[in-house]
Amino acid sequence: ANLPFPSPRSSLAMPIQLWTNRICPFSHRAAFTAKLRNPADGVELVWVPLTAEQKIAEGISIEHVAKIHDVWEGKTVHELNTIKDSYKKSQNASGEVPTVVSSQGDIVMESEIAAEYLDAVGQDGNRLMPEDPVQAAKVRLQMKKFNDVVAPCYQLLMNGDAATDKDKAAVIEEKLAKFVAVIDPAGPFTLGSQISLADVHAAPFLHRFKILLKHWRGYDLLAGQDRVAALLAAVEALPAFAETTLTPEQFIGIYELYANQMKIEGGKFAGRGQSSL
Repeated sequence: ANLPFPSPRSSLAMPIQLWTNRICPFSHRAAFTAKLRNPADGVELVWVPLTAEQKIAEGISIEHVAKIHDVWEGKTVHELNTIKDSYKKSQNASGEVPTVVSSQGDIVMESEIAAEYLDAVGQDGNRLMPEDPVQAAKVRLQMKKFNDVVAPCYQLLMNGDAATDKDKAAVIEEKLAKFVAVIDPAGPFTLGSQISLADVHAAPFLHRFKILLKHWRGYDLLAGQDRVAALLAAVEALPAFAETTLTPEQFIGIYELYANQMKIEGGKFAGRGQSSL
């Protein structure tokens, strides 16, 4: 459902609302968790436009955005902006997704916190955050180490200076090595044979940057990264992951803005665009 305004919460049983966007890897953490754990109250998806989608809609056309991400089909630029403004006023002033609204109307923000909440209220399968304190500590360390991988990936994708591509790629490899050093060596998941919140934390980003860095920068994120590749393959094989992601072409289409340093001029992307290391 795409609700421009939040539905009223009442004392009656209401589904959890997940304000989200399928393009966004942060949002994917929460959507993937919800699909894996299936909270008893149910989950209602509420679509929120990304800033990138708004910028492309305004600078090129709403039709360009809707062709890539069909949830916006039939919408106008004004309607996208209204949805975003209402979301910022009522749910999350930052405008970032995801945001979870509980059945009681409580708001839970930030992707890893929203995912942990959905795990805690889930009913299917095993808890993604282990109850054992030592195992839970391992998951939190793995998540912390993976956080350091994210920014360098965005920096390479958005890089406007070809001369620094290799340096930025080297930083990605350094940070991935530190992440690999704290995960179970046999795998395939970060803790071993069972998926955890650390896999949910990492896989949406690995999945997208595997596609985006190869296409826009000619960089193979998984080259020489057998352990990371095994983790990602194991997660991608799960129906709950496949059902909450999009096609490579859809990611490539929206992230073209990032590959062009967020520049649009005269109705066209106006930055670096596609290149090769």
